[in-house]
Amino acid sequence: MDSKVRSISHSVESALNDKSSTKSSLFFCDKADPSLLVQVFDRIALPTFVLDKNHVVLHWNSALEKLSGLSREEMIGTGHHWKPFYSTPRPCLADLILQGGRYEDVEHYYTNKCKRSALIDDAYEAEDFFPECGSDGEWLHFTAAGIMDPEGNLIGAIETLENVSARKIAEFELLERERTYKELSVTDSLTGLYNTRHFYTKLEATLDEARRYHHEFTLCFFDLDDFKKLNDTFGHLMGDKVLETFGSLVQSSLRGLDSGYRYGGEEFAVLLPSTDIEGAVKVANRIRESLENYRFILPEGTSGKLNVSVSIGLTSYIVGDNVQSIMTRADDGLYKAKSQGKNCIITV
Repeated sequence: MDSKVRSISHSVESALNDKSSTKSSLFFCDKADPSLLVQVFDRIALPTFVLDKNHVVLHWNSALEKLSGLSREEMIGTGHHWKPFYSTPRPCLADLILQGGRYEDVEHYYTNKCKRSALIDDAYEAEDFFPECGSDGEWLHFTAAGIMDPEGNLIGAIETLENVSARKIAEFELLERERTYKELSVTDSLTGLYNTRHFYTKLEATLDEARRYHHEFTLCFFDLDDFKKLNDTFGHLMGDKVLETFGSLVQSSLRGLDSGYRYGGEEFAVLLPSTDIEGAVKVANRIRESLENYRFILPEGTSGKLNVSVSIGLTSYIVGDNVQSIMTRADDGLYKAKSQGKNCIITV
């Protein structure tokens, strides 16, 4: 250990245990009173440790004892300062300062989690989750800086830590609430599909992508057959059950990049990116058949089971299309499907 740092450390630790040290002045013989220095250091509410230039622990304050569960008696004089934070030995931020404090080294161990300190030259700060810290892991914000002798030589490093788990949990909860709110704002609550507003937003975006990158896509319109008669005969609760079920059947038939929408009361739309008419017909027919084969249980007191069908109009993107033109063609296909007996697919 560097003689200057060991001398200071020894006098500070000795002063802490020296009950006769009662000097009230912070300075004595032009130097800081060691007993008060160690008291000031130990009373810092932030968990803090100090290393000498050989990466040996010189001080381990009370706050860090509580955070880590390791006493200063166990830690001082060792190189085990990594133990509260990692399952195997690896450099802490203070170690990297002692190794030269090169940004590329710090970034290697704390990728996208660190930055240079705005307050202290040649110091760094970072934030990370430490699964080994505490019973369930902790989020810590930590800073490290070098300690210099009067000649400007690096003789040690100090690292301070702050438990920011409560803040991080609050941030995650806020992000989750925002995600949930955003999802609810674009989702039809009954069917679980996207709503009309999101349909127009997505259709505009898909058209723009098709124009820019010459991608193909297909728009599908679905309309449940004789839905008004179903509602009048069996009631709106049964109608809602049919809508909800059809939404589930649509979702289960789509790929990850496809998207389904409840476009109107019993009208639905599906966007199939990178899909030509032939591929779209296969998807649409899968949805049509899944509904046709589904047996709805009728309300209590009504005998038999209910079968529902759907008519479908399809059209693919044509160069020069806008929202109006491509929707008009899909709607024409849907109208023809209704006119030709329903429960069928017409491409336009």
